[in-house]
Amino acid sequence: MTQSIEVVIPVHDPERPVARGIASVLDQRAALAARGVDLHVTVVLHNLAADSLSGPGFQPGVDGVTYLKHSDGVASPAGPRNYALGRSGATYLSFLDSDDYLEPGSLLAWWEVAEAHTAAAVIAPLRTPAGNILPSPRIRPSKPGVLHPLRDGLAYRSVPYGLLRRESLLALGFSYTEGVPTGEDIEPTLRLWFRSGAICYPYGAPAYRQTDDSGPARVTSSIRPLRQEFAWLEHLLGADWLQQASTAERRAIAHKILRVHGIGALLRRADAPDSPGRAPLWDPEESLYWRGLAARVLSLAGGSIPGISRRDATLIQAAGAARDLRHLQVLAAEYRASGRSGELLTPRMQDSLSGDSIIRHYVNERLRAATGVFRAPPAAP
Repeated sequence: MTQSIEVVIPVHDPERPVARGIASVLDQRAALAARGVDLHVTVVLHNLAADSLSGPGFQPGVDGVTYLKHSDGVASPAGPRNYALGRSGATYLSFLDSDDYLEPGSLLAWWEVAEAHTAAAVIAPLRTPAGNILPSPRIRPSKPGVLHPLRDGLAYRSVPYGLLRRESLLALGFSYTEGVPTGEDIEPTLRLWFRSGAICYPYGAPAYRQTDDSGPARVTSSIRPLRQEFAWLEHLLGADWLQQASTAERRAIAHKILRVHGIGALLRRADAPDSPGRAPLWDPEESLYWRGLAARVLSLAGGSIPGISRRDATLIQAAGAARDLRHLQVLAAEYRASGRSGELLTPRMQDSLSGDSIIRHYVNERLRAATGVFRAPPAAP
């Protein structure tokens, strides 16, 4: 074999359907072998005993599968992913969550694109649990062969699902952020998209399939204090490459942080059901932290984000004055009732057609649908 692909599956819960993920990879070995590519699976048992996997369909001792043990006592996949990356000798790596799987033919299709463009990374089409292909990142309707970090909205894909060239990862110093409860992939993924080399998307290829089979133990499902939820942001804001980035790059990343992570965090808290005995989801301390967070992200953008919508800008600012959860809930209700003008227009009318505005995004979304940017084969059964 002249090349190799290693698919890394970290497992921290023995109840996860890891056997399905393994099978979805091994079923692609023959097609890749015919092209001179060796395919291997590495399962990292994270804080688990060596004999802990025994779920439905699990078969120990299968050819092409290696089991590693990594114990760090931390409930984050960053450690086991970095451990596998440090041991790998493969040409390409692909990271697969233990409750997800790969659609038939995906790895070969992604590999062909990577080879055609000498890509540092191929971004996987991402099929959601609902069965649709996630329309992200915001790729131009013209379907460029090599993506541009700004013109193709790469900041909007913050997980590196797909095929990653190992030598590009090593040159970049790529590693998942350890010591944070969530968001361990955000900074390294942004650095990969913005600083590594050619990034591609495999138009029409089979997808990475996300599921909702993770169960109640999923690390990312609970609502933590903002300081914990945004611990990854401290690492990102302190990154040298981001400090040295252009204003346009920093502004695009800041807009995505506030619009997706920030607004999402506020709405999740406003929508959360009452839970007796739980710490307050919003109080003066949370409000104070939010004000500081929003100010720092706005500073990253150079003091302004022209393309931000009126309703986003209003909620971001008003949340910093909300003293309790009831007040935040009122703000969330106003946000949702702001109408089309609040959603589409920007605080300054002249910015409403700027490159990262909602109007421009919606227009391009229709054009992407027409040109088939996110068209993919039917979902595998």
